[in-house]
Order: sequence, then C-alpha cells, then structure tokens
Amino acid sequence: MLYDIGFLVFSLFYLPALIFKGKLHGDFLERFGRFGPDKKKALEAGSGRIWIQAVSVGEVSLCRSLIPDLIKRFPGKEIVLSTITKTGNDLARKLFSDHAIIIYFPLDLSAVVRKAVTVVKPSLYIMIETEIWPNLLGELCRRDIRTILINGRISDRSFAKYKMIKGFLRKTMEKIDLFCMQSDKDMKKIISLGAPIDRVRVTGTMKFDTEPGSAAGPDNAGRGELGLKNGDELLVAGSTHKGEEEIILSIYSRLLRDYPYVKLLLAPRHIVRVKEIDAIVRQHSFDPVRVSQISNPGRPCNHGSRPKVLILDTIGHLKDIYSIASLVFIGGSLVDRGGQNPIEAGVHERSVLFGPYMSNFGTVADLLIAGEGAIRIASGDDLLEKLKMLLNDVSARSRLGRNARKIIMENRGATDKNINMIEGLL
Repeated sequence: MLYDIGFLVFSLFYLPALIFKGKLHGDFLERFGRFGPDKKKALEAGSGRIWIQAVSVGEVSLCRSLIPDLIKRFPGKEIVLSTITKTGNDLARKLFSDHAIIIYFPLDLSAVVRKAVTVVKPSLYIMIETEIWPNLLGELCRRDIRTILINGRISDRSFAKYKMIKGFLRKTMEKIDLFCMQSDKDMKKIISLGAPIDRVRVTGTMKFDTEPGSAAGPDNAGRGELGLKNGDELLVAGSTHKGEEEIILSIYSRLLRDYPYVKLLLAPRHIVRVKEIDAIVRQHSFDPVRVSQISNPGRPCNHGSRPKVLILDTIGHLKDIYSIASLVFIGGSLVDRGGQNPIEAGVHERSVLFGPYMSNFGTVADLLIAGEGAIRIASGDDLLEKLKMLLNDVSARSRLGRNARKIIMENRGATDKNINMIEGLL
C-alpha cells in the first residue's frame, strides 16, 4: 500500500513532466493497461505467452539474439515485448512487429498491473538487466507465473541506492524464480541485496551475442555517401551525451592541425539533441552536416570554407557507420553516464577508445582492456594523444581491432545459456 501511494505521488509529477517535454505519445494509455481495439483483440486471442520486458533501445537490441532463439526453441509460445521509452518501442516495432506483440510496460500500480497481467496472460515473465518492479512481480507470484532476470547487472551507482532499501527489496527478490547475472561481481551484488543464493547463476553478457559473427570490411559505397575521399580517415564519436560534444570538437580542432585528412562524425545517444548539437558545432567554427540531408555524395565533407562535421540524425544506422570508421570513441564515458556499447565497433575490428566512466558496460570494458582490445583514456587531452598515436601507427590500430574482435567472439554464448535456463522454468 505504501509503495502504491509513493508511486502514485511520483506519477503525479511524472505525467506533467512528460507533457512539458513533449513525450506524452498517443499510445501512453497502454501504460495504464488500456489498449487500442486491434492490439486488445490480438492480446485476447492467446494465452500462456512469454512476456519480455526491455526498458529502452539497449535492452530491445539484446532481443535481436534472444527472440529468434526463443521462437526456435518454443515455437508454440507467443511473445509479448514491452518497453518503457518511445524510442525503445519504435525500435521494437521496427525489429519485431512480425514476431511479437509490442506494448508499453504498465505503470507499477496494483490495479494497473493486475489488469495488464490479465490481458497479457503470460506463462513466463523475462526481465532484461535490472528491471525489478515490486507490484508486477507480486501479481505474477500470486498467479504462479514463473519469472526470470537475464543479463542481470547492477552498476556501482545503482548498488549504492539499492542498499538503502535493502529490506524492502529482499521481499521482492524472493518472488523471482531465477537470476542470470553477467559476472561474478553482479552475482555477489544481487545476493547481498537479498536474492536467494540457490537461484543465482552467472551466464555472461548477451551483448556479445547481438552483433554479427563476421567482420565487415570498409564499405566504399558507404564512405562515398558520407563524402569521404581516398585517404580520409573517419573518427566516429558514437552515442555521445550532453557535455561530450564540446570536448570532442575541441580535440578535433587541434587534431586537424596535423591530420587534415581526418573527418569527424558525431552520433548523439539521443536523437532529440541533434538541433542542439548543430549549434554546438557552429560555435566551434565548423559547419554541421546532417547525414539524412546529404544529397550529393562526395561533397559534404569537402566543399565550403569551413571544415564540416557530420551528425548522425537517424536511428539504427550507427553500426553501419562503425563499419567504415577508422577510429571510434564510445560516448557516455567522458562524462559520468556509464558509457555505451563498445561491442558494435569492436566486432568490425575498429580501434575503440572510451573514457573512465563505463559502469553500464563494466564487464565488457574490463575484458577489452585486459585483452588489449580497447584503450581507456582519462581525459580529453589523453584522448587527443591516443588518437595521434593511433593515426601514426597503422599496425597498432590493426592489432587493437583484431584483439577486440577476438575477445568478442570468445565471449559469445550467453543468450543460449539463458534460454537453457528459461527452458528449465517452462
């Protein structure tokens, strides 16, 4: 009851904030368990489903390997995939509309989750990473519906917060049937928070399984579409967060003095920041060129009096950009945002660099560093020096890329381990 009251108070502030930010989309009523006629009809038509909860884009991306394997292993089980963010929902519909019913995750209020569970009718509920919602888990437990957490991880920041509500969290943890964690470190954290020790397993990180098995060579057509000439080197700053673009642009200004053939592409983590980044680029005496607006291949990077900076303003194309990059900086790691996915670049044997803040991908980052498959930098100045070193040493770049791919391929297989655990529950 107290949790319901607290969550309701939070919602009273949450909804106006969404309206103010323009994020209150047309399907928002699904968060209250109210579905449109077509979706309601589809949900009413089946039962015994596998319900997967994936918060946003990152978790939905993990389903690229998970959902096809679930369909093969359990062909009679219909899948419902829920998200919280609109960008995650958009990607889910793009990737899985033919294979799953896509919905928004219900608000964790008792009456709402009761209605949602009644409509979805799952036989198994899968949480990706640390998606622990007390009311929903309580409702699933009361109905004897099995629950499993996969690809589980707990960042140091989240762990400090969870410890403050450890007593409350322990009761919720006891309602989860199985915990499949990414690493021994994550396993110890979840047990210390109250997960029953006999229900916890280490199955690795599924992030290694989401990328293609074969390394893609440079796509000359893709280079041409970006206006890159023979001899140009592309530096990609991927999934950047607020505060990082200024650092990258400052570094790029200094880099161009000695390496005029280096071209920069900024790929913001949140596409809504593109207009803001346009302004930042101009403030640094560059001309911004949005990739979606390039109409004359061969020109964008090379015409005009001021150097150009490319801005990726479309969703779902960053992996393709990584395949033609020479150097890749992983965003969210120079500012304290926990870092973004380095695997997408490493699988293409690209030179990967990231900053000190990689807690969201701590296991992956540690493996890459230990195997000399990436470079961790301490600051903007350090990043500049490491970029110069790599531009001067082609063999070092090649070695870094080969090591990254080797580490990624050696650590694949977590998805299959998790599905074996799922099969045991079903």
